[in-house]
Amino acid sequence: MRIAKIEAKVIRTPLNVSFKTSYGDFPSYQSHLIVRITTDTGLTGLGEASELPFFTGETAETMKLLVEKNLAQAIIGKPIYSLKDLHHIMGNVVGQATGAKSAIDMALWDLQGKRLNTPVFELMGGENKGPIRVAYVLGDDSPEIMSSLAKEMTIKGFDTIKIKIGSDFRKDIEAVEEIRKAIGPNVHLRVDANQGYNVKTAIKVINEIQEYDIDYVEQPVQGWDIDGLKQVREATFIPIMADESAHTLKDVYQLAKHQAVDLIGIKLIKCGGITPAVQIAQFSEAIGLQCVLISPWDTLLATNASLHLSTILPGNFSHEMVGPYYLKDDPFGELVVKGEMEIPDGSGFGIQDIFDDITEV
Repeated sequence: MRIAKIEAKVIRTPLNVSFKTSYGDFPSYQSHLIVRITTDTGLTGLGEASELPFFTGETAETMKLLVEKNLAQAIIGKPIYSLKDLHHIMGNVVGQATGAKSAIDMALWDLQGKRLNTPVFELMGGENKGPIRVAYVLGDDSPEIMSSLAKEMTIKGFDTIKIKIGSDFRKDIEAVEEIRKAIGPNVHLRVDANQGYNVKTAIKVINEIQEYDIDYVEQPVQGWDIDGLKQVREATFIPIMADESAHTLKDVYQLAKHQAVDLIGIKLIKCGGITPAVQIAQFSEAIGLQCVLISPWDTLLATNASLHLSTILPGNFSHEMVGPYYLKDDPFGELVVKGEMEIPDGSGFGIQDIFDDITEV
């Protein structure tokens, strides 16, 4: 069975709420690249990459161009069986471009599951043990608004709240205090600075919020600053997660070598797809680093791919499947807002091929 055709479309889904991080205000919509791969037998697989240019340097339009002009030409005609070999071919054609590669890689995994009439998580060695706990992510806002929303989401069933901080350290400390009061002692709370602090400020903030029982602090300093992460980790007592610092397996190796973090945040668009994400997860488990999956602003297509991947991760942290709770008019379906998600039945990712029905922008 060989790859016969690769198609790509750019779509936009409106956000149902405003959202702000230390990077600034998000636009009122999210752009996505949707890819369909068709084999010479007519079997199809779908993949997605949501635009996050401050992470990957790509827009949905540039990802589409790379898929159509470079990556597709390199792998059309190739057998679909070795995902690692296909990923290696893509790496030889285009450096970086992890979003474009991720969409193709995801579609290839979907194809493999459909070819074998089995869900993707079984191909990874995972097991569907029932609903998967997910966190609700709050954008940076006033302490009053954030604490009110946090309480509302716990009432809807979320047992983990993540908040964006990093723009004003004094307000951040106040927000953590107010949110903990609002949600009580039994709800998990984590914070994400998105590189918003320098080392000195990060240490100050983390030590100030230690009393509020924080699961971990995500990316307190610049992604390139491994030494800074290490300094923060050694001067504080809350676990530290790397996100912007951890794109590739080599990045994770360097973080582990320097003992700079306690956890790794995995985004499929950041590492290049499921194939490298599995490698990162396996390596991290072997050396004792916890992993949390972050599916940012994805439709249910890529969200389901992340849910499948979550089945091979040890530990009991809630994962972050942001998109379905913030996107309107998701072409792949809608979810009831609650604190858990289920992997859909069916082969591949369990997502129907609606590529022909999707309207491109």
